[in-house]
Amino acid sequence: MPPRSSRKRRAVDDDDEDDVPTPTHTQTQRHRARDSSADAEADEDHQDGAGSMSQLSKSLVRYALACEYSRMPIKRPDITSKVMGLHKKVPFKQLFDHANSQLMDTFGMEMIELPTKEKVTVKHRRAQQLSESQTTKSKQWILRSTLPAEFRTSDILGPAQIPTSDDESAYVGLYTLIITLIQLAGGRLMESKLDRHLKRMNADDSTPVGTKEMLLARMIKDGYIVKIKDSSSGEDVIDYMVGPRGKVEVGEGGVANFVRMMYGDAATADLEQRLARSLGISAEEDHAAERVMNGDAATQRQDAGRPRHSRRRAATDSDDD
Repeated sequence: MPPRSSRKRRAVDDDDEDDVPTPTHTQTQRHRARDSSADAEADEDHQDGAGSMSQLSKSLVRYALACEYSRMPIKRPDITSKVMGLHKKVPFKQLFDHANSQLMDTFGMEMIELPTKEKVTVKHRRAQQLSESQTTKSKQWILRSTLPAEFRTSDILGPAQIPTSDDESAYVGLYTLIITLIQLAGGRLMESKLDRHLKRMNADDSTPVGTKEMLLARMIKDGYIVKIKDSSSGEDVIDYMVGPRGKVEVGEGGVANFVRMMYGDAATADLEQRLARSLGISAEEDHAAERVMNGDAATQRQDAGRPRHSRRRAATDSDDD
């Protein structure tokens, strides 16, 4: 039999438990409001951290600059994995527009979408027709200058100094020249004709940036040109076309300005008509391209590129062809 004192103490404890007040409805609401406020503060702290729109847009700007430095396209899947990371719920369009605004305000550049690759061979066209998903968007972008024409000079938009400014200038001039030759040939140039043009400039064996094969391989890798190999006729026919980066970075406006610069004061009276006929553009489009080159922000749609280092003879020969 337990002691009397123990029974008395247990009775007192039971009475104390009965005296514990039960939380009222008002107190419960206060607790919930306090918890909600704490959660809101935690969410606000999280938004001020790595997952905020400001921080993510800065990361996208850095990623875009790094891609442009190495002439790599800015790809949508890479933005999702390398920039957004775990913050998949952030609206992509809002993030893209925010970063593009920072690029234009700070660096005078914008991200512009690359065109999709053309299906030129019979094999590729059949594959495209059989494909159920035919998208017109590449979901790849590059950076393009938004500076007015008066600021697009060699003193402001000079070549990169890595590896050296001379190597970069030579590469810019060579790919601008080759893109011009392809465009003036109707958008597609046979390999034999390209070799003939390069031979006239003593660039059939070596160039300032390496051998001819190294130059063309680099241009293909960077997206300036596309190598087309067609065996549908029973023989291997190799042609070159302008690649997505070449269309955006140089474009028809850059080709026209390159030819004008090569002719200089020796330009004939019908040069503009010959240019329009070779490039397949109308007079209205030619005037629009001229306004773009003059920095008209309302019609700005193509960058003139930075053509330099070529010979007048190559442009003359391409027009004669």
